[in-house]
Amino acid sequence: MKLTPREKIIRSNFKPGKITRDGFLGTDVRHIHDIIQTDERTLFRLKTSLNQIADRMQYFIEEGKKGLETSVAVGDCKVQIQWDRGMLPCPFGERGLHHKLIATVSNKELKLSIRFSQLSVHLIRVHGFFGGKESLFRIEPEEIVRILDIQPDEFTGRENEKY
Repeated sequence: MKLTPREKIIRSNFKPGKITRDGFLGTDVRHIHDIIQTDERTLFRLKTSLNQIADRMQYFIEEGKKGLETSVAVGDCKVQIQWDRGMLPCPFGERGLHHKLIATVSNKELKLSIRFSQLSVHLIRVHGFFGGKESLFRIEPEEIVRILDIQPDEFTGRENEKY
């Protein structure tokens, strides 16, 4: 499939060194739309929506901010926020910047942890993008649903179709 000029720019934004040192695709050579569709099928199977996941991620970020870079207990989880200077644009190219903030959530009962950025919340909510395989901030939908204890709901499809 031939890429449009806009898709070429977007694809370039996802590569290492353009927005982040490591990029957003890892070793994944699939088209961005294919990556999104694969994760979309997983969410459908899990009966979980993009907004449910993004809302839960943002909840943990907000709770973690209260700890000023120390761990905060949130139910069966512990969350810690790491702030870095600066902000990042979305690789899909819309306006706006996102704080360089990383949340690490540890589920004490499951003895599992997951790490995600403020930009990850945006990429999931608005674009349905969880990252390319083996990328530094790839979030596996099954893992985040399990670790953040996101309960199934009726899934009606992608809430947002902004590429």
